[in-house]
Amino acid sequence: MGYGDNTNATGVERWLEEHSPGYRYHWVLLLLAATFVVMASGPPDAWVRVLTVFLQGLTLLAALLASRVSRRLFRLASVVAFFALISAITTISVSGSSEPTSVFFLLNILLVAAVPVVIARALWRRKVIDIQTVLGAVCIYVLLGMMFAFVYAAIDGFGSAPFFVQTQHATIPELLYFSFVTQTTVGYGDFTAAGDLGRALSVVEALVGQLYLVTIIAVLVSRLSSRNMAASTSADDAADQSNRPG
Repeated sequence: MGYGDNTNATGVERWLEEHSPGYRYHWVLLLLAATFVVMASGPPDAWVRVLTVFLQGLTLLAALLASRVSRRLFRLASVVAFFALISAITTISVSGSSEPTSVFFLLNILLVAAVPVVIARALWRRKVIDIQTVLGAVCIYVLLGMMFAFVYAAIDGFGSAPFFVQTQHATIPELLYFSFVTQTTVGYGDFTAAGDLGRALSVVEALVGQLYLVTIIAVLVSRLSSRNMAASTSADDAADQSNRPG
């Protein structure tokens, strides 16, 4: 935090800035992995959804911290994440149902969609290609898959017809599975979208996923390999010169 920001830091913010170096996206990727495991393998329980919102809020704050955003933006995101968690708990208490609501999916879209933008802006501003840059780009790829899963879930929740042809009631693990199968263009075909909107978004996700892999990720990995090779060559040349007789 604190990038170009003259706002006075609180005690918590000061501690985070001192103990969390910028552009460390491996922590964000670990939180995403934990969120994926909870969403994909957790039972369809109400409190699992609360845990999902909590992990997504934590991921958002970790991404903001790693991206060195302003303190004002970090505080705003903290408030949004807090109210998203309270809203998820309140929704369960009011509805008394273990089934996820459309409001829950909208909250997830809000939390997940903000993180790729933050990471992309930070990587563009940094202009350095290293392993953390590649990890940040991978985080964006995973987040896009999660975001589309929640968009499909919102369509299923708000729509009058089922989202899938094969089942009348789509679960979160099924929607997450369908999203990443579509994004990676594996195309198993065990789940297919029933409506025109779902089909159109599936095509968009497949195109975005493949274009992102073959352009952004491929270019970053290529440049990282070239950078490491150049550094290795320079080190070898320096060693040869030092070993030459005077």
